[in-house]
Amino acid sequence: MDKTFETPGGVDLSVEVHSGLVVVTATETDRTSVSVEADTAGAEELVERAIVECRPSGSRHAVVVELPRVYGMRLLRRNAVTVRVEVPAGAQVTVATASADVEINGPVGEVDFKTASGDASIDDVAADVTMKSASGNMTIGKVGGGIRAYTVSGDLRCSSVAGAAVFSATSGNLELGAAGSRVEVKATSGDVRLGELAAGAEVKNVSGNVRVLAVGEGTLKVRSVSGDVAVGVVKGVELHVDVETASGMVHSDIPLTNAPGEGGARPGARVDLSVRSVSGNVEIGRALEHVA
Repeated sequence: MDKTFETPGGVDLSVEVHSGLVVVTATETDRTSVSVEADTAGAEELVERAIVECRPSGSRHAVVVELPRVYGMRLLRRNAVTVRVEVPAGAQVTVATASADVEINGPVGEVDFKTASGDASIDDVAADVTMKSASGNMTIGKVGGGIRAYTVSGDLRCSSVAGAAVFSATSGNLELGAAGSRVEVKATSGDVRLGELAAGAEVKNVSGNVRVLAVGEGTLKVRSVSGDVAVGVVKGVELHVDVETASGMVHSDIPLTNAPGEGGARPGARVDLSVRSVSGNVEIGRALEHVA
């Protein structure tokens, strides 16, 4: 099934598919093109019954791609489909799947993604992102707004986020390259790795390790039970430390005074570091000049 719609003025895309693959590509165009193909013989009937439509929504266009529901893992595998959609740049994208993988390429606006076991790979997003997954892995590029991402056992990776960031995972690993605003993380057994933090963070973890590569300002609050905690502090900030661990060891390469570190080129910048751990070790050091 192939359909093309004239969609000048912006697009709100909604895709619901249970098994297979969803590929959304944003380009400089005023049209929205949709292709739905059966990956298996059993899915041909689903393609015939698929809803693919476009309707006005204010000054924008609402494009809907919806496949009939199927239940059970065997039925999901037998009814896999591939959905490919080309949308104008800046489109708002909502995708819901059971086990289908999702790829979003090119510059889009807001993204709302939900899945049970599908993986997601998303390029840069200009606005906010909401992502929920049970066991699927999620990878996203730069986020121009805020992000809320939740997973049970999947991994979460994000290059950078300009707004507030909220991450939650049970056994999956969390990784964030850079954050321009406050970060909140809740994890159980997965590792947490945060890169450059411009406004601090609050991290609660149980048995996973917590590593912060570079905190430059604000309050960094870490609560851990058995995982190790490692923090890198940017040069030239005023550092205040409050660290306690019951049976772990505490080591700092930075003199724990109220004076700014050497090379104090950031007047007025202050980092308040608060760490509580039961059996984990705590290590405080100087951040690298360039954090990858």
